[in-house]
Amino acid sequence: MTMAEDNAIDISLNINSSPVKPDDLRRGEKRKRRRHVEPAVTSERQEQSVTEETAEEGPDCKPQGCISSLFVNNPDIPVFAHHVVKPVSEPVFSSQNFRDLPIHPFMISNLDLNLGLHKLTTVQEKALPVVLSGKDALIRSQTGSGKTLAYALPIVEALQVVRPKISRADGVQAVVVVPTRELALQTYEWFVKLVKPFTWLVPGYLVGGEKRKAEKARLRKGITVLVGTPGRLLDHVQHTKSLQFDKVGWLVVDEADRLLDMGYEKDVASFIKTLDLQRQGDRQTVLLSATLTSSVKKLAGLALQSPVFIDAACDESLVSHLVIPQSLTQFYVVTPAKLRLVTLSAFVIWKCEMSDKRKMLIFCATQDMVDFHTELLARVLGGSAQVNVEFFKLHGNMTQKERTDVFKTFRAADSGVLLCTDVAARGLDLPHVDWIVQFTAPSSAADYVHRVGRTARVGSAGAALLFLTPSEVQFIRQLEDRRIRLQEETMDRCLKKLQDAQRDSSLETAATGLQARFETAVLEHRGLHDLACKAYVSWVRFYASYPKEARPAFNFKEVHLGHYAKSFALRDPPSTIGGIGRQQWQRGRTSRDKKGSSSELGQGYSTLTHLVTSEFSSGLESGRKKRRKGKQ
Repeated sequence: MTMAEDNAIDISLNINSSPVKPDDLRRGEKRKRRRHVEPAVTSERQEQSVTEETAEEGPDCKPQGCISSLFVNNPDIPVFAHHVVKPVSEPVFSSQNFRDLPIHPFMISNLDLNLGLHKLTTVQEKALPVVLSGKDALIRSQTGSGKTLAYALPIVEALQVVRPKISRADGVQAVVVVPTRELALQTYEWFVKLVKPFTWLVPGYLVGGEKRKAEKARLRKGITVLVGTPGRLLDHVQHTKSLQFDKVGWLVVDEADRLLDMGYEKDVASFIKTLDLQRQGDRQTVLLSATLTSSVKKLAGLALQSPVFIDAACDESLVSHLVIPQSLTQFYVVTPAKLRLVTLSAFVIWKCEMSDKRKMLIFCATQDMVDFHTELLARVLGGSAQVNVEFFKLHGNMTQKERTDVFKTFRAADSGVLLCTDVAARGLDLPHVDWIVQFTAPSSAADYVHRVGRTARVGSAGAALLFLTPSEVQFIRQLEDRRIRLQEETMDRCLKKLQDAQRDSSLETAATGLQARFETAVLEHRGLHDLACKAYVSWVRFYASYPKEARPAFNFKEVHLGHYAKSFALRDPPSTIGGIGRQQWQRGRTSRDKKGSSSELGQGYSTLTHLVTSEFSSGLESGRKKRRKGKQ
């Protein structure tokens, strides 16, 4: 990736005054309105009208919604004094070659000719001698540093030397536990590449969403190295008689910190207990994590026997700090809530204009946000002269086939924009991703590290951009406290690129015109409007659920719900979006709905009982039964 223009970003601070605290909105409260007339702004799809700046509109509002200005009553960009931060140094590559390792010549040839691997990374240099010697290990290293090969290569090497040769009938010899389906597929593919010279070794994987009958058939045929997610592995332990672990000599728990964050602690502990009960011989266990938390140490005490701790950082006294790849350039942009959508779109247009081969990940908070923004951006920006790339989406509520197809297609593509939830934040190796955009901020500094780790992998260059509102800039201080350094990118610079791309007379005209196109698209298509409502409601609930330690930066009391509704291209008052007063407002849409055809986007909006479902579920049906009304 050519970073000349990406790195040439000026660090000028757009500072005016301290932020204006939004009004305390109370449901149903009547507000006085201030009306003013904005200068006329021409747009291809909408005429400018009288604007109205208000948090909530009354029931007299037209079904078409009320238009509010993007550039009025916004809080100022606050003053923020950066600390001097020296990031933790962790070199990626070492001076050692794979030829220097005591491994089979066929393996060395396979790594060289088929995989193009010659030099070891730092974590591989430190971990491979320990793991090859048969000792248990706890490995901590930055994301994208080659940890997978640090355990996969020793497993294959240990199994291929067994004589007589291992056959399918010998059953499972090694188990790798990973948090997500995509990571399970990726790890399985690594084993397929590594066992190429040793065809009698058979890798396999078990993940939620696949048909159990097909998985059981594969297990009956025999699998040597089994990769799976915790829920699916436990399901087969309980229901598949042909799956036995009495000969397992290897256990690997990859992305251990993420597994525990997701609430899999009991599942992993239960699976380890099952292995211990069935074990007939010695077992070597390896735990890998990008962050070393107290829960990871607790799991290590449960699973490991006299482990060796391996840290790839130069200074092992800094294990409490987070490590970012040195080839990653990090930025943040502070934008008022109303301007979030147009600023994101301006950034996508800017970067896609720079190169035809541009790959970008955009992280959103919820599945509904991913669905809405993918559809909206593809409808308004997709196929235009400025953005000639395809938009993809990935989240945990998609079918397994959809997730696998998107994962493989985006990974093989030369360009594209993938909108995703944190299901893609851990362990996935997506080649040639240039930019990581965090449209909604993560819950912690550790989550930030894993998100940006999807780029700048194994020494390649990459960049990341974090979106914040004026009330959220304190999150930058939290990152600096963990020795993560970010540079400021200005909103005006992004919008100036939009102005240049659209050849508009002013920055405000370009932004207002693009926002009008978004709002018109939402108004004209009921399905898209319903997606916008669902996305907005899911975002509100997400924002209200930030953990206690993150609330100094993400305080729900500081949120202006009306301004954020604007960032979802909605002209509806917040009270109607969430369901209160919605029935009265819905009747106003009846005449327009009769004229249009049925939505191509699916069913209409309904009250959501579970907005944010698990991104990492096993694919099993819930055991809970719905309660019947009137029965206790």
